[in-house]
Amino acid sequence: MTARMVADETAGDLRTALRAGYACTVAWAELLDRINVFPVADGDTGRNMVVSLAPLRDRVANDATVAERLLLSARGNSGNIACAFVRALLDDRRSLAERCVRGDALARQAVAVPQPGTMLTVLDALADEAKTGLAGHQVDRLLARLAQIVSETTSAQESLRQANVVDSGALAMLVFLDGMLRVYFGLSQAQDALAGRFRSLVLFERCAATVKADVGFCVDAVVRGQRPSDAALSCIGSEVVVLDNGDLWKIHLHASDVAVARAALGKLGEIVRWSWDDLYEQMSIRPARASSDDVHIMTDGAASLSRREAEALGITLLDSHINLGDVSLPETRLAPEDLYRAMRRGVRVSTSQASTYERHKHYERVVSQWQSALYLCVGSVYTGNHAVALDWRSSHPAGARMTLLDSGAASGRLAVVVRATALAARGGKPVGALADFARAALAHAEEYIFLERLEYLARGGRMSKTGAFFGDALHLAPVVSPMPDGARRMALLRKQEDRIVFACDCAARALGAAGRKGYLLAEYTDNRAWLVEQVLPRLRAAAPGAEIAVGALSLTTGAHTGPGTWAIAMLPEQASQGA
Repeated sequence: MTARMVADETAGDLRTALRAGYACTVAWAELLDRINVFPVADGDTGRNMVVSLAPLRDRVANDATVAERLLLSARGNSGNIACAFVRALLDDRRSLAERCVRGDALARQAVAVPQPGTMLTVLDALADEAKTGLAGHQVDRLLARLAQIVSETTSAQESLRQANVVDSGALAMLVFLDGMLRVYFGLSQAQDALAGRFRSLVLFERCAATVKADVGFCVDAVVRGQRPSDAALSCIGSEVVVLDNGDLWKIHLHASDVAVARAALGKLGEIVRWSWDDLYEQMSIRPARASSDDVHIMTDGAASLSRREAEALGITLLDSHINLGDVSLPETRLAPEDLYRAMRRGVRVSTSQASTYERHKHYERVVSQWQSALYLCVGSVYTGNHAVALDWRSSHPAGARMTLLDSGAASGRLAVVVRATALAARGGKPVGALADFARAALAHAEEYIFLERLEYLARGGRMSKTGAFFGDALHLAPVVSPMPDGARRMALLRKQEDRIVFACDCAARALGAAGRKGYLLAEYTDNRAWLVEQVLPRLRAAAPGAEIAVGALSLTTGAHTGPGTWAIAMLPEQASQGA
């Protein structure tokens, strides 16, 4: 064993370092989605990396359990390749340098047709360096070399050359390694180095020229049985990636027909887990046009805004986490139907804050890529995000670029204000004027949340089980509104019809005056169809001049209020005029 490998053996805790790498990946995920044009412009590299590597957040499970969960959670090309590499890092029989070499080999082996200028190119360079050992004094030079390799991926594929962007998977692996290696070797974070180097990517706008027309479905399946041959899988689809764990095989591929692909994979063994995404739908997302002169808007995932809506508005979402049994995911990366289906089955659900380190990484990336940012924090009565951001702002050299506003709001009330502020920011308003605009909007924004049952509040410890039992037995449920001093009870209603009447009365009062315009967001949990069919027509009649949209209730709210909950949030158009 070389002296360098001895230094590697005595470095820090690897699981802590892996969590840091994951936190950095989460902070860059929106940008990774934006620049994802190879092998198809499906805009999901960041999402797939976040979902795939989520098991790394677990501080309790042993390495073998985490490795198995990585196999099951892996999504997409980037996520499956990354999981192949990271699973090798969890083999404690070897030094970190040896694990990196083996991880590179397993990642390349997992890909049926490896391509140049991808995540594999970055891992090859890491392995080449690691063959002579890894030590702290090498890390800055190594990361600089990897960053140069990522920069050069722009010329590796035609779609990357046309879009003039680097490969999103390659950048994702660089971001992960930057956090992991610096924390493992106890080094400083080299603030803003990566974000500064890749600053121009924030202005990239995906266009039709970068999109392939021959798309279908992105399939991820776990199959039990003998390892399928590459030839058999290539007959089913393209972009094949295969990971193994005993008799379980994780298979990723792109297929033109999802039903045909499932039938074909079923002939190869027992399908244990199955998921797919419609590539055409993902490719239809168009990021908002960005300008370096605009103020960038940030908010928390506790707002009732989806990732798709956030990208359309050009804003950054900072997630808390939903803990669903053994799974922990950023709130806007979890499908609402999965959450509420689990809650109805009685699965243990809780929420937790992102680590301070992860939040700091978000702030650093944003202020490094934008001249000015306005962060509309979820109300400080609900989380500590405002205090964490305030501490970071006072100590970071570029902290003055970020203006903070404690919104005192959450869920839909925060969403309608953030939406209005993001639209106003496109006009080139200075950050002070936008902050005034947001304060004026917050003074007039309203939200009313209608709970179906109280048992979920009791499960989360937000009311007594006895009170929930009698409330549900009497069919009584509160109407609550998130305010700066906490959630206020606005009414106590027995029947669903009473709740609909209450909602329509509120809409008519706020938005229903003759000629009065505004924005109303109708929010659902697992009851979208009912909301659209039964409630939406009556809301339109109550506020005929308002723009009305339908969206999912914030999952941090839904995790406490439970399935069956619905809500309305409103902002009169004239509420912020003159700001």
